[in-house]
Amino acid sequence: MFIAEVVFACDKRQWGQKVAVEVDGDIHEHTALYGPEDSIGASYLNAHELFDFNEHFIELGSRVQGRSFHFMIFGVLAFAIVLMPAGGLAWMLTNLGNPEAPLAAAIMAALTTFGLFVFGYYWYILLRGIFLTALTARYRFNRTTGKVYVLRPRQFGGNVVLDWRRVKAHPNWCARGDLKPGFQYDPDLRTQRQSTAGGHFGRKGLALYWPPFDPNDPERKGEDIIWVGQTIDGKPLWEYIRVFMQEGMKAVPAPDLDEYRRKGRFSMWQQLWEDELKPDVRMAKLKGHLNPRSAVALGRILMEVPFLPFNTLAQWLCYWPTFPKEWNSDCGQKRREKGIGPEEPLRWKAKA
Repeated sequence: MFIAEVVFACDKRQWGQKVAVEVDGDIHEHTALYGPEDSIGASYLNAHELFDFNEHFIELGSRVQGRSFHFMIFGVLAFAIVLMPAGGLAWMLTNLGNPEAPLAAAIMAALTTFGLFVFGYYWYILLRGIFLTALTARYRFNRTTGKVYVLRPRQFGGNVVLDWRRVKAHPNWCARGDLKPGFQYDPDLRTQRQSTAGGHFGRKGLALYWPPFDPNDPERKGEDIIWVGQTIDGKPLWEYIRVFMQEGMKAVPAPDLDEYRRKGRFSMWQQLWEDELKPDVRMAKLKGHLNPRSAVALGRILMEVPFLPFNTLAQWLCYWPTFPKEWNSDCGQKRREKGIGPEEPLRWKAKA
């Protein structure tokens, strides 16, 4: 999913890239940013974050939860747009001699036009970041090459290779809500942004920023921003990435099985346990339950089950992106594109 990215793309078109970075990225003169040498605490994973982990690189992605709600809206809008003209056409075909047929046709045409407008607007500001796009972004942090390999749709910046040494981390990022350009000059608004912690949907986490090569360049060449991982506290995740890149795989805690993410699409059963109920399972594990899944409340399971078909259908409206072979981002060792958990080998001699 590309929620933050689609908002950023819309605002960049409206306000320009510099302002969009300040407002959506929360990157400005009052933001505390951290470089590769800056330690900010303990390094650990507090959610299912990793696609891959080995001596050369770790791979993470963007958020994938919450598709079912938007899929229902997507379905309602699409159904209404198809149903209204179909109903109007059927009525006219069966009432060709009725003097009210032209008026009914005009009404149906107006309603259809309005429905298409609503659907198009909602698609532009949100749905295009959820459906008919990549299932997730993929980020390979490769310490052997010193690069960050980014896979994402063209409309959200496209594929790019970034220099690790130039990165600036914003581990306290929160979504802007209804804040407008210039908010950063008001201390109360800056505090409000952090206190709301991403609003109702809790959109917060780790943002990584690459400043332009030349701050005075109107084209802002070299500037980029990515949102990494799940919508949780970004500090330990940043420290995990930073320590791995600076010191290697032995310097960070080895990931547990429940800290991996599945590559590719989920089945409904996998969606339930590996995504929707993952926080509950992790909490049960931390409390010492020998079988954490059995500790999940039945009511919690039943609450998620009705949404599973929507999540599954929504996934099949997306594709799984793969890294270009010419990048050699895997250091010469081809990695799987399906499955979950540790992948062998963990060590190999890098190949050019």
